[in-house]
Amino acid sequence: MSEIIFVLTRDDVVQCLKELDLPGMDDPDKIVTEDFLREVKKGVEFGLECWSEVMKEAILMALKS
Repeated sequence: MSEIIFVLTRDDVVQCLKELDLPGMDDPDKIVTEDFLREVKKGVEFGLECWSEVMKEAILMALKS
């Protein structure tokens, strides 16, 4: 079985929503529904299209240390 390198969870989404400190977001737990998470996941997947480049840079940094 492969070891997981990186995971983002619902709790991470809630925490980031809290950190954004947007008006009207008094209860992020109510906002972060399954549909909301599905939309966030799409955005994260789009933003991580170049994940292999990030991984290669992380590997090179690890090799230097």
